[in-house]
Amino acid sequence: MSRLLQLLGIIGIAFVQVQSTPEFNCLRTGDTCATGSTCASTGDCTCTALKANYDCGTDTTLVGTTCACENTGSICLPDETTCVCSEKFYGPKCQYKTLDVSCSSAGAHILNVNVPGTPTCYVMEFENACSFTTNPPTGTPTGWTGNFLEASLTDSTNCGPPNATTDTNGISTQCFTVICRYEASYLTGLDFEATFCCGDAQKTVTTAGLSLSEIGLTRTKVVADPAGNVVTMVMKDASNAPITSGSAVDIGSTVKLEFTLDTTSGFVEIRVLSCKAKDGGSVEAEFITNSCPAKTFVRNTSQMYGSAIIETTAIKFTSGVTVTYECTVLVCRQMGGCAAKMCPDGSSGYGRKKRETPPSNSTEQKTLITFIRVNDPLATSDVKSAVQDAVAQTGTINLTAAVIGLAVVVLVLLGACLFLGLRLINRRAPVTDTKG
Repeated sequence: MSRLLQLLGIIGIAFVQVQSTPEFNCLRTGDTCATGSTCASTGDCTCTALKANYDCGTDTTLVGTTCACENTGSICLPDETTCVCSEKFYGPKCQYKTLDVSCSSAGAHILNVNVPGTPTCYVMEFENACSFTTNPPTGTPTGWTGNFLEASLTDSTNCGPPNATTDTNGISTQCFTVICRYEASYLTGLDFEATFCCGDAQKTVTTAGLSLSEIGLTRTKVVADPAGNVVTMVMKDASNAPITSGSAVDIGSTVKLEFTLDTTSGFVEIRVLSCKAKDGGSVEAEFITNSCPAKTFVRNTSQMYGSAIIETTAIKFTSGVTVTYECTVLVCRQMGGCAAKMCPDGSSGYGRKKRETPPSNSTEQKTLITFIRVNDPLATSDVKSAVQDAVAQTGTINLTAAVIGLAVVVLVLLGACLFLGLRLINRRAPVTDTKG
């Protein structure tokens, strides 16, 4: 009976959405849901029937009962010896934490990261000098595997000094904050930080999503292109408020790229062909390729005949705080000329693939550039990017002119409506007989 109840309990789990944690998020590169399950926009895996665990990768048709698995979320397989662990634990019996620290009263703390996926982890502000490796330091607890870092308490040359505090009870704590990055060249809001602490009384590891602000970043206005562009690109935040080119935003915050066609130009349709995020040097991330989303920080896309929107979350390159968006847009003079194409995931794409570009007399390609500055949790001072200088000299999209123009149109329409309303009221007003 107990085995039947256990089986039914696990089967029940298969019908719910498995909640994402800092240790696992299926929207990241490297963290994926098992075949047959789906990844929700929240980063959670939704399991099909009889599937369970954080990635929906465990078949629970049959389960064991004598594995002696430890910790919440562990599943015993039918061989009665194999434990399948949650995203927070690993080991034969799931007895080890995927984020843990071995404390030392003198010398160094040994930090262990063994989460799903393959993140690059390092002490904040010391990526080049203090990164995790697969080599376990001397004194590493038996059974620990994954990636390790020996952070010195006395020598701040490589990892910097620990953050040392003493509370009102006289209990001392020494902590190192670690960043875990899932993309090779940039940070996203899906990355996380972990703080490894050792105190007189206990050791702790706390985690949080990477969404930090760094004081000192300034908003910068750049020179804009002349008015009258065939198509314009503006940036907006989650509330659809404009983001001025050069503004500072947080990692992980919403940045919408909105493309609008000037219908007086003779063109009637647009489709986005490609978009790149660039750091100003040789590093770039093409997030729209052949009119289809190509990176996990693209959250949503929508389109109409004369407009298109790409919703992204702000990323931050490791080389600096400036992120330049460069997009190529196809504009068409005939309806249907910019017809959307199906993407590999089944969604509707943003335009023609290169081999299907129509004749040049009916279409043109326009390249648009704008940029943001991303609040940097790693920088110790404001970093001035060469891209900012280059864009300021060459020009970008005139966001201010577009906003002013829209405001003028709205005011004119409001005035016309008020005038017509007063005329209608005067016509309907009763006529008073003043005779006798």
